[in-house]
Amino acid sequence: MPPRRPQHGFTLIEIMMVVAIASLMATSAVVGFSSLRRGHLRAGASHVASGMRAAYVHALTTGRTTRLVLAVGSNRYWIEDTDDAHVLDTQDPLRQGGAALSAEAAEAAARDAARDIAQQRPRAPRAEFNRPRGQRYRERSLNEDVTILRLFTPHASEAREEGEGHVYFWAGGMGERAIVQLRGVSGEVYSVVLHPLTGRAQIFDRAVEPPPLDESDVTDQTEIDARQQPAVAP
Repeated sequence: MPPRRPQHGFTLIEIMMVVAIASLMATSAVVGFSSLRRGHLRAGASHVASGMRAAYVHALTTGRTTRLVLAVGSNRYWIEDTDDAHVLDTQDPLRQGGAALSAEAAEAAARDAARDIAQQRPRAPRAEFNRPRGQRYRERSLNEDVTILRLFTPHASEAREEGEGHVYFWAGGMGERAIVQLRGVSGEVYSVVLHPLTGRAQIFDRAVEPPPLDESDVTDQTEIDARQQPAVAP
C-alpha cells in the first residue's frame, strides 16, 4: 500500500489573519481616498482665498474698482476691473458695503430711463467690467471634484447659488465682507470668509453663514462720502 501524501491547507488562524490584513488594507484605501478629496477641498479654499487677496491688491495698486467673479455651481473664478465710479449703499443686508449708484448718478439714470422709454431704445449698462490683461488674470479652475456652492455678499439679500457672483474691492484698500462656501463630492463643505479691511481670508472646515439681522438694527443713514468708500453695483 503506497504511503499517503501529506495534505496542505490553511489553518483557521491563518485565514483570520488574511481576512484581517485585507480589511485593514481596504480601510486604509478608503481613508486615504477620503483624505485626498478633503485635501482637494482644502486646496480649493486656499485658491479662493488667494484670488480674494489678488483682487484686493490689484484694486489697491491700480486704483481701479475690482471684483472677483465666482461662477457659482461650477469651479471657475476670475478677476475683472473698471474705472466707473459708484458709492456704497448703507442699507445693504449685512451693513458691510453693498453697492448702489450715487445720488447724482441715480438722478442721471432716471433721466436716461425716461428718455429711453420715450425713444424706445435699450439702455446702456451702468458699469463695464473687463478682465485685466496678463497671464495672472486668466480664468482659473478649482479641482474638478470641488464646487462653488454659495456666495454671501452684502449687496445681495440672499445667498447666490447659481450663476456669476461678485465680490468687490476698491482703491482705498477696502473690500466687502463675503463668505464663499465650497462643497466636495462627498458633501463636505468648507467656507472662505473675507475680512474687508485687510483683503485676507479665513478658512473654516464647515459651512459658515452670516448672522441674521433684526429690522430694528438697520441704520437710517442714507448718505456716505463717495470719495472715502467707493463701490460698484453688481
